[in-house]
This record gives sequence, structure tokens and C-alpha cells, in this order.
Amino acid sequence: MKKVLGLLVCLIALSACTEGGASEMVNKAKVTEEVEARLDAFRDALNSGDVASLPDFYSKKERFYWVEDGQITYPDYATLAASLEGLFGSLESAEMRVLERRVTVLAHNKASIYTEYEQDLTMKSGYAFSINGAMTALMEKEEGIWRYVIGHSSTKKER
Repeated sequence: MKKVLGLLVCLIALSACTEGGASEMVNKAKVTEEVEARLDAFRDALNSGDVASLPDFYSKKERFYWVEDGQITYPDYATLAASLEGLFGSLESAEMRVLERRVTVLAHNKASIYTEYEQDLTMKSGYAFSINGAMTALMEKEEGIWRYVIGHSSTKKER
């Protein structure tokens, strides 16, 4: 009987260590707060034109990529970082407004995000345009910092 009871206790302890058990111990409120703070910092960096800090919002890992309107626009971190530098070199101003946001906690270091946004951009040439779009992304905490690992942004279409 003691062996059966001991085995049962071991099985219960092991089941708590499985992915399902571990996810129950995640402080979802804390992760959500951290991810939302990082999203706010991303918006603020975009709006201030802080091109030096923007690349740090994206993962440098090999599996990084970003999709825009259904196409892989940035297949790796280096392509994205170079593009950010080029874009912000030609921008006079940028103003991003977050309309809706949803954070889904996947683990203590992983979350998926969805956000709708409007963004007004003015180029140094004087050309100005607005984007009404949405973004979804997988974020992971790397070296203590939340970063985009895979993302997709698209502009809203009339249906």
C-alpha cells in the first residue's frame, strides 16, 4: 500500500511539472503588464523617431521574420534593422495611436499580441499618409527583454 501511495504522490508531482502544470503557475497578470509596457515603449520609440532603440524590439535569433500584407517583407533581423534606419532617415514625423490591444500569455516568457492602430507619417519631402492597420506577433522574453520573434502587420481593407 505504501508503494502505491508513494507512486501516486510521485505521479502527481510529475504531472505538476508538465507543460500544463507549469502554465498554471505562470503569473499571467505580471506577464501581461510587462508585455503591455513593452508595447507602449515600442509605440513611444516609433513616435519619437528613436531609430537607435527600435531594432532592440525585434529578436536577433535566426527564426525571426516579419510579414506585411501577406508577404514576408523582412526575412531576418538584419533586413529589418536596415529598413528601419532607411525609413526613419527619410521621415519628418510619425504618430502611432493604439486603438485596441489583446495580449495572450502562452508561458512565463512567451505571449501573443494583437493590436489595431492608426499611424500618420510625414516624409521629409512633405509627402504625408496615414495607415489604419492591425498587427499580430509572437513575443518572447530574451535576456530579460520582450522582443518580437514573428510578426504580421496589415492594413485594413474595405469589405
